[in-house]
Amino acid sequence: MCHSSFKLEISGLVQGVGFRPLVFNLATKKGLFGEVYNDTKGVVIILQCDKSECESFLSDLKANLPPLAKIEQIKMSECKSPVYSDFRISLSQTSVKTSAILSDFSFCDECEKEFYEPTNARFHYPFITCTHCGVRFSLIKKLPYDRKNTTMSEFKMCKHCQSEYENPKNRRFHAQPISCPKCAIKVSLQSADKSTLATDENAFKQAAMLLKKGEILAMKGVGGFHLICDALNEKAIQKLRERKNRPAKPLAVLCKDLAQAHTLAHINDKEASLLSSNVKPIVLLKARIKLGQIAFDTDKIGIMLAYTPFQLLLFEYFQSPIIATSANLSGESIIYKEEDLFFKLNGVFDAFLGFEREIENPNDDSIAQVIDDEIMFLRTSRGISPAYIELDEHFSRKNALALGAELKNEFVISYDKKLIVSPYIGDLKSVDTRERFANSLEFFVRNYDLRFDTLIGDKHPHFDYGDLKPKFKVQHHYAHLCATLFEHRIFDEVLAFAFDGTGYGDDGKIWGGEIFRADLAKYERVGHFSEFKLINADIKNIANLALSLIFEWNLQDESKDFLARFSPTKLENLAKIHAQSSLFTSSLGRIIDAFGAVIIGKERLDYEAQMGLLIEKHFDENLAYSYEFDINENEICVKNAFKQALKDDTRHACTGFLNALAACIVDFTALFEKKRAQNSQKNGILASKNLPVILCGGVFQNSTLLKILNKKNFAYKVSLKFPPNDSCIALGQMAHFLYKQKN
Repeated sequence: MCHSSFKLEISGLVQGVGFRPLVFNLATKKGLFGEVYNDTKGVVIILQCDKSECESFLSDLKANLPPLAKIEQIKMSECKSPVYSDFRISLSQTSVKTSAILSDFSFCDECEKEFYEPTNARFHYPFITCTHCGVRFSLIKKLPYDRKNTTMSEFKMCKHCQSEYENPKNRRFHAQPISCPKCAIKVSLQSADKSTLATDENAFKQAAMLLKKGEILAMKGVGGFHLICDALNEKAIQKLRERKNRPAKPLAVLCKDLAQAHTLAHINDKEASLLSSNVKPIVLLKARIKLGQIAFDTDKIGIMLAYTPFQLLLFEYFQSPIIATSANLSGESIIYKEEDLFFKLNGVFDAFLGFEREIENPNDDSIAQVIDDEIMFLRTSRGISPAYIELDEHFSRKNALALGAELKNEFVISYDKKLIVSPYIGDLKSVDTRERFANSLEFFVRNYDLRFDTLIGDKHPHFDYGDLKPKFKVQHHYAHLCATLFEHRIFDEVLAFAFDGTGYGDDGKIWGGEIFRADLAKYERVGHFSEFKLINADIKNIANLALSLIFEWNLQDESKDFLARFSPTKLENLAKIHAQSSLFTSSLGRIIDAFGAVIIGKERLDYEAQMGLLIEKHFDENLAYSYEFDINENEICVKNAFKQALKDDTRHACTGFLNALAACIVDFTALFEKKRAQNSQKNGILASKNLPVILCGGVFQNSTLLKILNKKNFAYKVSLKFPPNDSCIALGQMAHFLYKQKN
């Protein structure tokens, strides 16, 4: 016997997030009969009811989604069904080849409440979790996402946890990492020689005592290890810097809660919301305190709030903020295996606070900033990636792999009408990071049984992807642009400013200060910064970059003070090398570094983007001062600005440079549109409205620059969900390829 019913097919992030229990409980509450199950696309609900009851159910469902759930699409249709006598959760009809793997998230409000409630069975338990929160990606070995296929497989549930796991009315229904003090994941504090110093809650007490003494600890996190110390102890931070060989790069700070974070930084409502979200990324904030050893080159501080109960328990015994920097060797990815921690960082930490559950997939902390109420992500990993994006009709559905960039690498997979964006991988210059790339790719290939029709890579002829040989290649800066177009779903022609460090240009030169007229299918280079010759390829030697500009523009007389830093013999030799050089670049990133060498007096960079931070630090928003960049046809020349910078103090020079850069973007846009209108008139064509302006590339991570443009009421789009830096390159490569294949 069949009955008239309604079928709801729901796609999005609706599996493994407590969605089916919500449906079950809502249907039961409303007295509706039917069933719910997972299928290959998402979740299917069969309701034995009339249309108005179905619509009411759907309205309540959308209004009460679990924290991690996200509905992309709902298809509602009438259907014939068996006659139901209740509402049930049925066996899944899903294929492991299509199931999404969610990232790792912070604890939810309910779990936090339980953690602090003395009468609760999980009081002070460091691994509280439910379907609304907690780890996923970092512990999964293979699909389907069942406990037996995760690093929780070796931990047997007690009867209490088993009953919660099997009860659809409980928020821990099918929460794979579930555990409690009766079936606990063991915690220990070990010395550097692996001797056990304390276990369970005593381990946190002893760890806190060591932190108070100024010791350096390694601490196990969700997707890897951190090196931690007291953030208010200058000597401890200095010791950490010396041991890790990290002399200048800013260090992230872990705070217990918003109240503690407020003591360190100025935090507006948008920043507070971001800090407290289920992602809990590192957020770059205006410092309230003198940063000292925390950060030398900036007035910003990177803060994240505790995102695991494990961290909360440490804060029960240590009341100060904690430095929490990735445990890794310079240039390598985060360490996530205990044996590697003790081998690679021997002598760096004094003790290790860890737990038994293994990390299967490494995952870095995500990083973000707020710019005039807009959230911009600078690194996408924990809480965000892997990300799954449904493709619309504008794009081909070919199976493809975009390999990304050499620096800040992420890769993107296209299959089954969607994209998979990998978590942050890192710089592929190191063997360690290449291994992480290979392992991460193999994980997705194995679990989704992938075969790629096309490999997509960067246009640079010397970039090595190992055994992977891309057949389809995309210019670096155009990939930046395409990523931004994809994010904002812009399919029309745009004017794009692609400003970053370096990328291989179509003419074989080093690009990095480019202006394109483009769409997702094609591009035309309509402007760029004037090319100059590099003395050598050592881009960290920014003193040589400054010399390159001085030699290029014959500014020796104006640069006497700067040149006095060099011996006459060295200057003579460097001038000869420059004259014979064949390395030409239009890179704005390199120009910024050269300015910095003159303005700030540094000779070498200690880390990427250091000069941008320093220039921002010395920028004075109350100073009405600006240089001028000369726009000659399609070239932008900064010679006159550089000459003035040689005379100015640091405050005027930094302020003048950033104001000039913003003005240059506005002025070039106006000149371009004027010329375009003239050409249209000349050809008897009705001039169209101004092209949308796109800002892309790592230079536009500079929040001060974007704020200046905002004050000018200049309209633009910039990458926000996906980092403007090289992490977005794979997405741009893929977007261009799939669009071109379809169109």
